[in-house]
Parts: sequence; structure tokens; C-alpha cells
Amino acid sequence: MRYEINMIRSVREMERRAQQRRVFSLALSAIAIGLLALSFFYATLQVLTMESVLRQEKNKLKLVENEYEQYQETQQIVEKDDVELLDKLQNGKVFWTRILAAVAHYLPDNYWTTEFSFNSEVLNIKGEGYISRSQDQLVVLDKYIRSLENDPRFSSVFKSASLVSAERSSKEDNKIAFNISAERR
Repeated sequence: MRYEINMIRSVREMERRAQQRRVFSLALSAIAIGLLALSFFYATLQVLTMESVLRQEKNKLKLVENEYEQYQETQQIVEKDDVELLDKLQNGKVFWTRILAAVAHYLPDNYWTTEFSFNSEVLNIKGEGYISRSQDQLVVLDKYIRSLENDPRFSSVFKSASLVSAERSSKEDNKIAFNISAERR
């Protein structure tokens, strides 16, 4: 007959393994529950964010609908004669915003315009500027005129531009007064 001795060691080993399995399954369950709670929190946050965006978009839609209703209330019927008259007025029309944008865009530093005049054929631009230490105001004005002539906003209406006059205001002011003329195409 055989006796087994030190059975306690094997029993303790089985108990330790069972304990490890319980701890592992509890940890795994806690992680799973934590991930489930985290995903539920994230989904709730996404739903709340979407509801907020939806409310904002509905408010924007209401504003647009209100504005549209206002426009519909003020809508007028345009007759054929009015359209033909508008077409006659627009043919040959000079778009001054484009021309003034070109004039302002190329205007040299420390130069400004003081007067514009147009008599249906000739545009006159008068202005002033500070004289630089290098005394190159005529070169600066010539470069300005060439830039205007090369700009399609300006050159589509005016065929050429020239410097009519450039005079020093006074010795004390250190300014130059200029006059540029441009002929219409």
C-alpha cells in the first residue's frame, strides 16, 4: 500500500491556481465593465454633441427661412421694359469699383490721390506724395503708370495713361503734386 504524504502541498498548489484564476477573471471582468462604461459614456457624449449641432442647424434654418419670407414679401415683378432699360444703361458702362481698386492697388507708398475726374473720354487722377531722399519721384510715378496700363481692370477701359504734370508743392513741404491722364478705349 502506498501512502501519499505532503498532500497539503498539492492541495495548496491547486488552491493557489484557483485563486489566480478567480483574480484573473475578476480583473478581466472589471476591465470589460470599465470598457463598457467608457464606451457608453463616449456614445452618450456623441449623442449630446449631435443634438447640440442639430439644434444649431435648426436655428440657422429658421433664420434663413425668416429671411427668405422677408424677401418673398418684398418681391416685385420686373417688367420687360425695365429689363431693356437696364440693359441700355449698362452697355458701355464703366465699372468704377474695378478701376479704383487698380488705382489704389498700385499707388506707391507715401502717395495719395486728391481728385478724380472723368468727362466720358479722359480720366484725370490728381494726387500728391512725399519726395524721397533719392529724388526718384518721376521714376516712381512712371512705374505706377506702367503698372496701371498692365492691369486688365484698368487697361480694358483705358488705352493709355500719361503723366501730365509733376510739380514740387514747395520746398518746405517736401511734396510733389502729380496729374495723370488716361484716354478711354
